[in-house]
Amino acid sequence: MTSMTDSKNKTIFRLKLELLLLTEAEDVLNRAKDVISKHYLTFRHLPYAQVPDQLPPDLMKAQLILISQNADEELVPFTDRGDRVLRLFPRGRVVTLMSSSFSRDNLEGSQNPRVTPLSQTEFFSTLKFEYLCMYRCRAQYVEVPPNDLFSMTKMLFPAFVRLSLNQRYLAVVHSNTILSDERFARLTKTEGLYVQLKDAEKYLDYIRTYFDTSGVGLKKRARALFLAIYYYSLCLNESLLFDFKSTSAFQANQFYSNLQKVGTELVEILKTDNNLWDVFREAHAGDFELFWRAPWIAVYGTLISVKSAQGNPLTVLMAGLLADTGIYDLEEATTARFLFADDKAETEKIPDFQKHPLLSLNRCLLKNLPLSEEVKEVLICTHERADQKGFPNQVPSEKLPVEAQIIRFAEKIDQGVNTTMKNTGVGFRFMKEKVWEAENAQPKEFSATFLANIADALI
Repeated sequence: MTSMTDSKNKTIFRLKLELLLLTEAEDVLNRAKDVISKHYLTFRHLPYAQVPDQLPPDLMKAQLILISQNADEELVPFTDRGDRVLRLFPRGRVVTLMSSSFSRDNLEGSQNPRVTPLSQTEFFSTLKFEYLCMYRCRAQYVEVPPNDLFSMTKMLFPAFVRLSLNQRYLAVVHSNTILSDERFARLTKTEGLYVQLKDAEKYLDYIRTYFDTSGVGLKKRARALFLAIYYYSLCLNESLLFDFKSTSAFQANQFYSNLQKVGTELVEILKTDNNLWDVFREAHAGDFELFWRAPWIAVYGTLISVKSAQGNPLTVLMAGLLADTGIYDLEEATTARFLFADDKAETEKIPDFQKHPLLSLNRCLLKNLPLSEEVKEVLICTHERADQKGFPNQVPSEKLPVEAQIIRFAEKIDQGVNTTMKNTGVGFRFMKEKVWEAENAQPKEFSATFLANIADALI
């Protein structure tokens, strides 16, 4: 295996090293190569034994490092190797592939926030390694409109531009500095301004501090709230998705609590007369976005709930964010088919796929998330139908939580965004209306009463 750069598009050349493979296991390298080829990740392969104590600068900046435990290697020496990698790469994230001799029952896993251990099954049979590669290598920055900033204010976070030649991010505004009128004027002329995903909280605090109550100001705040929800949901995923990731229950509960607080603030903004559909649809785009659509589905659902006065908006938000965590426990082909296929209906007929609502709930219960009974009930009903042909329990229509139906409808809207809108260029409002009309023409998944109740909320 040799080094590789992004050749998919000559205008996108990534100079930065995204993935460093410190292993000699052929099956591990072949698996990693599949992901590299699919997404044109820049990478280097170097056997662990050849890693020098003084790293050259190009290696030191690797974003994600993979090491694998040998079949006959005890846990202590493997942990020592992992600790050395953490010291050598102070800014990198590490994936450790555990030997098949270890299970979740006899290994607590790494407490280090920079390490994500994967079991053999997770690495070879699910989409979790690919998820981690795209998350760590392609989802660390989010684009924000330059006009969302305010001249002559103190910046709480750095802001960056992305260089077209090598895709590196260059800081153009530094944290704890005053954004001068001159610098602000220059920024408003840039093609794109980026903040680090980890600064989503600071970005929201900044917008809260300086936003005005006009329509434009509310849209800035709504966008910042969405990005905070996106960030917190990904942090919560770190606790939920991986068998060996031993994030403390306290930390997982803290992310859950943060989501509730931000969600409560979002609900209040949604009660205004502002039309925020496009603000959320356009809030973020990138190579990773198709791997985690829950923030869009959850927020679209919350918007429907508020505008239609149907259900509890916060229940919709929290259940919507958690409803698909179980899909990453399924076989890779099933998960990929659901995430990336234009037509999800065929995937939903697969018996294995129909397990995922319960898998999602179980992931949450394993981490002792403080789920309300309402959220638990909605979580396992997001694929139930009014005609009792859904799954996993074929719940009677009269017992179907309205919040679950809202999430289901929001999922169809989000699917339309990623298929109909991209393929045809139709407008968002038109697409939403067509989704509603198609369902209303033959009420099966949704009752006629439900569809009538949410109709005005889609405008």
